[in-house]
Amino acid sequence: MNYLKLSLLSILLIPALVFAHGPTPLKFNIEVEVNASPDEVWTMVNKLCSIKDWNESVTECSATGEGLGAFRELTLDNGEVIKEELTKVQEDRKRMLTTLRVAEGKLIKGMPIKSMGSFLSVSENGSGSKVKIRGTAYSAFEGKSPPPDQTDAVCKAAVEEFHTKTLHGMKQLFEAK
Repeated sequence: MNYLKLSLLSILLIPALVFAHGPTPLKFNIEVEVNASPDEVWTMVNKLCSIKDWNESVTECSATGEGLGAFRELTLDNGEVIKEELTKVQEDRKRMLTTLRVAEGKLIKGMPIKSMGSFLSVSENGSGSKVKIRGTAYSAFEGKSPPPDQTDAVCKAAVEEFHTKTLHGMKQLFEAK
């Protein structure tokens, strides 16, 4: 009899569990080859506000603190300001993780996400380097029918565009030297 009760309970709970999952993680993985040594690239990347020198979307940057726990505020070309925290640094492996969390109820114009973790790594690639940015973002809209400008596809495309500009700008910077 207990088996029958357990089976019936399971049947009733399955639909609830299907709809109980949270927002879909939007994963991204972008890389570029750079004609510079990993040490040269890491030296530049490790300065939090140097991003404004190679990402055309960033017009201003200010940093608070250094190393793990430091914050940077990026002013984007559309006037939006985003704040990232340096949450992990592995100097010896030339890797860092920045985390962006958007204030509740705020919507970043052009990048409608509520949070994002971006893991940047620099590795040797022949006589140059491979720079990779991978991570996960979450859409600001958590319901079932998002507005057209807040769909998962729009969010993922905006995040990938931002990081692609970072990597391609970095590549161009080193090629100009």
